[in-house]
Amino acid sequence: MENTNIKKINTAGLVGYILSVILIVGAIVAMVCIVLCTIGAITISDNNINVKIATNVEVNSTGNFLEKLGSFISIDGIDNLNAFTEDAKDGIKVNDEDLSELQIQENDGGFVVNAKTNEITISMKRIIVALIAAIVLLVFTIYALFTVKALMKALKDCSTPFSEEVIKRMTRFSYAIICVVVLNTLLSGCWSSLTSKFTYKININLESVLLVAIIYILTVVFKYGAKLQQESDETL
Repeated sequence: MENTNIKKINTAGLVGYILSVILIVGAIVAMVCIVLCTIGAITISDNNINVKIATNVEVNSTGNFLEKLGSFISIDGIDNLNAFTEDAKDGIKVNDEDLSELQIQENDGGFVVNAKTNEITISMKRIIVALIAAIVLLVFTIYALFTVKALMKALKDCSTPFSEEVIKRMTRFSYAIICVVVLNTLLSGCWSSLTSKFTYKININLESVLLVAIIYILTVVFKYGAKLQQESDETL
């Protein structure tokens, strides 16, 4: 029975090893592409990209949808969406942070909204910073994938999952994942500041934090299991 379970662990390790190699190759290819994009962006670093977005939305609803909508969203300078609809049939300029013009036309069972955004300026220098941040994150991600590969190889060849080699590889993997999650959290602000309005925001992904916590706990559990097995072997 024990040999059967070990064979299952070895098989899982083999599958994980193959998948980790594929992911490493994909991550390296992605990093090369980003490096080339960064080099291209550096050559035109003095330029900016100006973007204007126009959108058309058709909404059909029963009941007074505008009244319900106005209870949980707001547009700067607009207090009553029902009254505003009458004024915006032919288009109206709005003093909103994101919108420059808004047109609302009623139809059967709803209304059609045409909106234009203010001009968004994207600085090439900020794009370069974001690309460099992506490269840094990918470097650490590739390192983390190599620790996964090493862990999977240890599981593929192990005679027990509580061996010293498996524990060592798992510990390195947990530390690498912590680095990737922390870096992703810190560098996410670089990607949120691409527009002319610089806003550095740190976005904490609770799922990633939970994943790191689970991996770290599993590492501690495996270390304890290895210690118990060693004490058992010494007793025998």
